Amino acid sequence: MVPCFGSTHNTHLYNGFQLKRHCFYLNILQKMSHSTHPSLLKRHSLCRVLPVFCVFCFFFSHPSAVAQPGPTIHFIDAAVIGHHIGHLSWNRLDSASSYQLFRCYPDQTAFTHIATLTDTHYTDTLHRVVCADTVSYCVTALLLDTLLRSDTAGLYYQDNIPTAPCTLRLCTVDTLLNRVRLSWEPSPDTDVMGYYICKGSPCLEYDTVWGRLNTEYLCREDLTLDEYAHTEFSFRILAFDSCFQASPLTPYYHNPVLNISAEPCSRRLHFSWNRYINMPDSVNNYYLNYFLNGDDTYHYYFTVGSDGPFVYDLDIPDLAVRQIYAYLVVYSNNDSLIALSRVHTFRIDQGDTARYANILSANYLDTVPAVHLDFEVDPDFQGQTCLLMRRIVKENDNYPSPFVQIARLTRSLTPSPQQFFSYTDTDIQRTATAYVYRLDVPDLCNQLYVLSDTVGVSLPPQADPAAWIPNIIKGGDPALGRFCPSFVAPLAQDYCFEVYTRWGQRVFLTHTLSECWDGTDFRHNNLPQGVYVYRITCRHTDKTLKTYSGTVTLLR
Repeated sequence: MVPCFGSTHNTHLYNGFQLKRHCFYLNILQKMSHSTHPSLLKRHSLCRVLPVFCVFCFFFSHPSAVAQPGPTIHFIDAAVIGHHIGHLSWNRLDSASSYQLFRCYPDQTAFTHIATLTDTHYTDTLHRVVCADTVSYCVTALLLDTLLRSDTAGLYYQDNIPTAPCTLRLCTVDTLLNRVRLSWEPSPDTDVMGYYICKGSPCLEYDTVWGRLNTEYLCREDLTLDEYAHTEFSFRILAFDSCFQASPLTPYYHNPVLNISAEPCSRRLHFSWNRYINMPDSVNNYYLNYFLNGDDTYHYYFTVGSDGPFVYDLDIPDLAVRQIYAYLVVYSNNDSLIALSRVHTFRIDQGDTARYANILSANYLDTVPAVHLDFEVDPDFQGQTCLLMRRIVKENDNYPSPFVQIARLTRSLTPSPQQFFSYTDTDIQRTATAYVYRLDVPDLCNQLYVLSDTVGVSLPPQADPAAWIPNIIKGGDPALGRFCPSFVAPLAQDYCFEVYTRWGQRVFLTHTLSECWDGTDFRHNNLPQGVYVYRITCRHTDKTLKTYSGTVTLLR
């Protein structure tokens, strides 16, 4: 409460209207004196208005009174003592129980309360950067019912300390996106606006990542493109603060790169990779993973220590393996981090190879005898040698013979490679029942083959030179009316001669070599004209059991 100067015995000198107006001004003053809001301090300048208004009230009620000087508060010392650290001190008032300290940044329009103190000094540490500008301070104190405000003190701060550098955490390949991904530990400074990503050695281009906690970066280069497939990218990172002062650059970092090579027509693969140094707690092991033909069942890996060697030779003896998929995994010392290389696809058959090969036709030539074959091979294939494979099939053969190469075929090169060509197989054995053919087309390294479908050719039955069997008889004719087989080799036993109708009804049976069929049934009735089926079995003196079967035509 601001005291109302004067005594009660003088109140009769003023009329009622003057007294009411006097108390109205005092009430306004009282409300202003109790206000501690910094915006009111700044807008109304209470400390300047209060003495004038009190004097006005005093002289309004007591024209003969004399004003007495009141207590004041002011700064004794204000200085910057460190990086964004300022120290302030002010005079002590015996009647003040506490002090309110206010601060105003250059971009603010009002003071903000920062501390309530019983001491008369304070060390302020800024939690935001001020780049070469002044921060203002003021102090207020409450004396009984009077609020005192100090003068304004300004501290000039400037950010001249470099930003603390960051530490790279991981440089790996994002195998889903096929791009290099960087991650790093944030700078320990709180005043970090972002990071510059320098690419190249020296730094030829850069990119910007904004935000102190945004610590990942995905490169634009697509590793599926040939120009980037085996590229080792170089990176350096620096942090910058709100004053755009940069930290020192990190050392150069590189992504893991795996390379696979082989000599022409060699199945020994040579793996090599770069030394990886990006793990914050050092590298523990390198794991080389590879898949044969892309099949997970053929998944292999082996470990190489952190000190290398960074090469490995692998032999692939299996000719069916056409390509290999491989990638490198780098483990940190505590196995908490892994870095991946690009998945590398390597075709082992580096030589040119045909896309297809077909056997168009295979026909038996009875007059020669021989088998004639027509082929079709990819015309773009520049290797001209093809291999003709054959397998012999014999009667009652439970174990088929393997395919054996019987010819090397060469296409004509003039005027251009021919797509179609042919071959005649004259090495035919009449003891076989069929031949199966296949065309193999090797690549230029003579390792991998394109195989055609197999084609079988059956040989027709051949008349047995040990027997002569007629194929037609004329019933009732004395000379041509008897069906009697003749044998060159002598018979020993197990002779059986049968004749059937075409419906399977047996009409004749004998075990006597001299007995012949005369075109009648078992009751000696004449059979109708037509085609009948015979079967003769006998065992020759060489102990082999022979079976002769066929048809005979009966004429009337």
